[in-house]
Amino acid sequence: MFGFLKKNAENKPQAENEYDLQAQAISVKIGEMEVALNNNPRDGEIQKQLMLEYNRALSLFAKSRSWRNEIDPLFVKIDELRNSIRKNI
Repeated sequence: MFGFLKKNAENKPQAENEYDLQAQAISVKIGEMEVALNNNPRDGEIQKQLMLEYNRALSLFAKSRSWRNEIDPLFVKIDELRNSIRKNI
């Protein structure tokens, strides 16, 4: 009767590992984009792409237990990017 609960419990470690790997990959991508933005702070295309990656990272970091502590710093980065975009407009 409760077999579906057991299946979900068995899949959680695999799902968590997958979220960790995805979070790691997006973190590397964000780092590269931040370096590119530091080299050219007025590049609107990089700003747009970076904002999209930040939003994707939020959902991944929330799903990953080992990356949840990165959510607050990510919100700070989002605010800084928004302020930068507003200055450029």
